[in-house]
Amino acid sequence: MSAAERWPQAMTIDEYIARMRENRERFLENIERTEITEFDRAVFGQQPLRILVLTEDWCRDSAQFVPVVVRLAREVPTVEVRVLPRDQHRDLNARYPRKDGYLAIPVFILMDKNLNEIGVLVERPERATREIAAETRRFAEAHPELPGINRMVDHMPDETRAAVKAHIAEWRLGQQDRFARYLLEDLAAILQRARAEQMA
Repeated sequence: MSAAERWPQAMTIDEYIARMRENRERFLENIERTEITEFDRAVFGQQPLRILVLTEDWCRDSAQFVPVVVRLAREVPTVEVRVLPRDQHRDLNARYPRKDGYLAIPVFILMDKNLNEIGVLVERPERATREIAAETRRFAEAHPELPGINRMVDHMPDETRAAVKAHIAEWRLGQQDRFARYLLEDLAAILQRARAEQMA
């Protein structure tokens, strides 16, 4: 089944929040701290937009980025967000892999009022990914004493990998507002490209 065919069975945001078991407090905090600008209202408020999100509550990227579109939907009446559990819809998730081929989470599928797909944003804004990678490298350079620190994260010894992940998780808290803006700008760019193509 396509994203459009699954839209009717997807959870509302309130239903998703009610069933969250992990990262709920952070998720709610990030909804509250997200700022929706006049630019956002102008771009996203022109015509109905439906955003289908594939996610799971254990995912840190989801706790950081999904609240941004939740706040957008609460502030802009033309935007509706629904959620599908990624683990129950892996076949749909597989249609939107990361550039390296891995399955991503979250996935934001943008659709018009008739559920025609407009575009997709996979996992997180590329600018955020680059900044996370740069901070990971900086941390590695600052801590040469950690065994295997110069390996890929997946190949580090458990303790080193845990130290890197803990540092990045803490560092990302301080980037929330900027990362939220990246997401909104990237979603707006997808929407504007789609509109330009329709006009052409």
